[in-house]
Amino acid sequence: MLTTIDYVLIALYFLVTLVVGVMTGHKQEKEDYLIANRQLNALQTASTIFASRIGAAILLTYTALVYLHGLAALWYFIGAIFGLFVFYYFGKKIKKIGDDHKFYTLPDFFFFYKGKFAGYLSTIIVVTIMFGWVVLNFIAGGKLVEEYTPINYEWSVFLVAGVILAYLVAGGFKAVVITDMIQSVGILLLLVLMIYLLIAAPEKPQIAFMDLFKIETQEMISFFLAGFFIPMASPELWQRVYAVRDKKHFRRSLFLSSLFYFIIGLILLGIGLVIRVDLPAIDASTSLIVGFSKLLPVGMAGLSVVIIYSAVSSSADTYMFTTAASVTQDFLQKSGLLSAEKLFITMRICMTILMILGVIMAFVMKDIIDTTFFFVSLTMSLGFLVLVIWIYPQINRYSVNYTIVLCLLGVVIPAIFIGISTSLIIYAWGFCIVGLVAGIIMNYILKPSGQTG
Repeated sequence: MLTTIDYVLIALYFLVTLVVGVMTGHKQEKEDYLIANRQLNALQTASTIFASRIGAAILLTYTALVYLHGLAALWYFIGAIFGLFVFYYFGKKIKKIGDDHKFYTLPDFFFFYKGKFAGYLSTIIVVTIMFGWVVLNFIAGGKLVEEYTPINYEWSVFLVAGVILAYLVAGGFKAVVITDMIQSVGILLLLVLMIYLLIAAPEKPQIAFMDLFKIETQEMISFFLAGFFIPMASPELWQRVYAVRDKKHFRRSLFLSSLFYFIIGLILLGIGLVIRVDLPAIDASTSLIVGFSKLLPVGMAGLSVVIIYSAVSSSADTYMFTTAASVTQDFLQKSGLLSAEKLFITMRICMTILMILGVIMAFVMKDIIDTTFFFVSLTMSLGFLVLVIWIYPQINRYSVNYTIVLCLLGVVIPAIFIGISTSLIIYAWGFCIVGLVAGIIMNYILKPSGQTG
């Protein structure tokens, strides 16, 4: 369904992102490569937060949930808005600590407050989460290119991953920020396409407020908790808090990015409902991609590919860079296996290895919804622990360590023996609470009389 002009448009987008990424990497020092010298302004930070959050997990999985559950899927965005509101107050604290102690990653927080063991445990969770999001976005990008072009799924994944790796290796964090700004424009154009689709749809969906409650209570709670806790444990969001210039720019950037995020959520809800009415017998996991290809005029096909790919790659590059940063800085450097002089080359090697592994995993894990819920459950569990530490900083290390371990077990064990579904979020949260309580009991038993923490 693509014309020659469509292919030119797609090729031009790939070329622009590659050139921008390569040019960005010219003569960068450590702080510049890793954290953009902690000098991002409000617009840059808002753009990169917004672009990194609007990836496959939102565009494809959220639309799939709307396709399956209707208006009730909005509970995820209701939770997310509450979560971002709470994160604002927490973010002001970690901004100050991050500047004072030169934090680069989320695990730096655990290393600083709860010691090496908790730091390494949190690094395992962060690396697993971030790599999972890399794989998810590779899957989405592959399905997108496959749907619109003659290229098969495997080669589509290679193409998506290869372009992202090229500009990441060259430009580092600055390349992520600058390409995110470009990709944010693409995502905003997506709003125009979605609004057009809502207006042009022959059948308008009927929306009733009571449809919000037409799902099981457990699923409603799962959606809300997933949205609420994810900001607390989003390593890419922490990285941008460290990179923003000051608290004033942080406040403005979070407000702007949250506003755009909420608008996207509402319009995606409408799109999902339109596709649900007009195309009732398609695969829910690719309902947005198929819906665009079937419902948009042919002349808009190439533009829609570029726009959706912008959203996918803006998340994939962020997660790839954050994963590599955590592996090199939180594992290799803190353990003494890596010197500061070899940081750049090791980061680049790490990103290359992660790209290869991510492509392999994208060949194996092709179900977008299951992949999303697995890694959302892990993210939400870590977010729960972060919130506990923020509310009660004196929480003992046993509780922290047990919660992190059970957070991982609480996702993996039910996923293996029960299967992946929205209930995985509840299991993960329950295991976290068990770990927290077990740590309190163990601390009480082992601590000498009169000693705390």
